[in-house]
Amino acid sequence: MAVSLELFDTPASRLNSFVAQCQPNIKEWKEDVVKAVRSVEKFLKEQHFQGDHGLDQKVLKVIQVGSFGNGTVLKNHAEVELVMFLSGFSSFQEEASNHNHHKHVLSMLCEKLTDCPDLLHLQPQNLRLVHGVTSAVPFTIQTWEMEQQVTVTIVPAYRVLRPSVPNFQPSPEGYARLIKARHTLGHFSPSFSELQRNFVKYKPTKLKSLLRLVKHWYLEAHHLGSG
Repeated sequence: MAVSLELFDTPASRLNSFVAQCQPNIKEWKEDVVKAVRSVEKFLKEQHFQGDHGLDQKVLKVIQVGSFGNGTVLKNHAEVELVMFLSGFSSFQEEASNHNHHKHVLSMLCEKLTDCPDLLHLQPQNLRLVHGVTSAVPFTIQTWEMEQQVTVTIVPAYRVLRPSVPNFQPSPEGYARLIKARHTLGHFSPSFSELQRNFVKYKPTKLKSLLRLVKHWYLEAHHLGSG
């Protein structure tokens, strides 16, 4: 039986084995999580948000980002980030001048998630609206097949990038328009999340293993520092 080692006690010659321990069992763990997350994605893709002050937003696309989306997830750290691209805006300036629309969309989303019968099997809990540079709705889900709860965070975004491929390169004009928008630092980051995800997702396994190692080191160092 393999002995689980702490990172700081692991010699360089055994780092590959250590990283393998950090990976979830794909068949027994990831498939259950993927199935659950797809239910949330299906729900989001069917949404249409209408309200006061000209609010009229449809969901154009939903993508998985973060560790789960780019293939660097750690065992026992099930956090799924979903970016929900919305219609209704044609430029950074227009989105910035109507940024409260995203907050209204998320408020309505909280109500829809609470009352949706198609998601009852996921037992959504701890549903809340978090405001910041980018507002979001985090909550936890769990099914009978899943041994642990999974945290799902939904972030709305203006879709600046069109359908992309692994080596897709945005036009320089897009970045020029981003600079001219002059909004809060990080506000438009979710709009480029697909590009950020693809930067890692299609890289070699060795690089992903290194990222898992760095993440584990950070979490372990943080735990020791707060202990």
